[in-house]
Amino acid sequence: TQDRVALVDARFVGHVHSLRLALTDPRFPAAAVTGALTARPEARAALTRALATAAQSAPGAAHTTVRAAAAVLPDEIAAALDAEGTAVHRPDLGILVAAVPTGPEARSAARGDVEAVDDEAVRLRTAVKSRDGFFTTYCISPYSRYIARWCARRGLTPNQVTTASLITALIAAACAATGTRPGFIAAGVLLLASFVLDCTDGQLARYSLQYSTLGAWLDATFDRAKEYAYYAGLAIGAAHGGGHDDVWALALGAMVLQTCRHVVDFSFNEANHDASANTSPTAALSDRLDSVGWTVWLRRMIVLPIGERWAMIAVLTALTTPRIVFYVLLIGCALAACYTTAGRVLRSLTRKARRTDRAARALADLADSGPLAEGVVRTLGRTLPTGTYNAPFWALLAAVCLLSLIH
Repeated sequence: TQDRVALVDARFVGHVHSLRLALTDPRFPAAAVTGALTARPEARAALTRALATAAQSAPGAAHTTVRAAAAVLPDEIAAALDAEGTAVHRPDLGILVAAVPTGPEARSAARGDVEAVDDEAVRLRTAVKSRDGFFTTYCISPYSRYIARWCARRGLTPNQVTTASLITALIAAACAATGTRPGFIAAGVLLLASFVLDCTDGQLARYSLQYSTLGAWLDATFDRAKEYAYYAGLAIGAAHGGGHDDVWALALGAMVLQTCRHVVDFSFNEANHDASANTSPTAALSDRLDSVGWTVWLRRMIVLPIGERWAMIAVLTALTTPRIVFYVLLIGCALAACYTTAGRVLRSLTRKARRTDRAARALADLADSGPLAEGVVRTLGRTLPTGTYNAPFWALLAAVCLLSLIH
């Protein structure tokens, strides 16, 4: 068949979650832990060749290839796959146990190690991101992980939870659009509920190892849709409220600012995907600050990640007016953008990286130049001077021209 296959040593002793990490993660063609190996369809041919080679060199190969192959340990097959050039993913088990004991004493010791660790507790803990914002880490994840486990035990998928988060946020936007104080309070509560579900879908994916490209795309796309729909709801609510306040310009400004921040975040990560080292004073200072725990959380909060941002929006919606919400949001996001941009510029000046086609293609995919810009490139691209700062110069000039036309 074309399904996933797995080889498990009959002497294997370990946690169930160790096997789950090695044998059910869909992101890797081949994966292994001590005593167990799995191969997806794209690695089946390499696995067959490795088995045949190992079987020929195993005792009894002259009598039967199947019997000889059965005598080969999964660890040896994994090493053969690596040697052939097929990358074998080996998950970090941490304190989980995966062992192939060779005697009664070793088997007894391995079983004792298994009983000493609660693999369900480890599974729940590792379902949470290791690096996340302060609000998410301390106010959401302590209980959202249990919601993720509840969803997993009832067969729900991460994409279904992602969709539920979107629907909840849209209801929150509709409540904000009423322009009443009860509506604003309900909107703030529902926005926080939507964020809880937003955290839950990723934790569910990690808990149940249900990863997919579609899921990642939906999560990123729906996050933007939820936030911008909520901004629109606030603007409608301000217009319908007692003050009949027009804050659409502020709402659009918040959308544009957040869009620019997300594009810059993505492009910076893609451009530095192949970075090998960073010896800038900024990186050295960051490393020193990492040794002081509270500075780590402070720097994560300064950039206003989605958790802090949505919590701020929800509280301000319930207690103040849409205009105040947008004022605080725009000022906070602008300061966060200045902070992150300054740090990235300083880091990039001395960052060592290999220029690859992968990074260039990823950055090119972000461009949506339109026919006018494409025509300028075709007509003037060969005559204009080129250089390191040529692109930022023309981007700045275009921005100035656009702003002058608006005014």
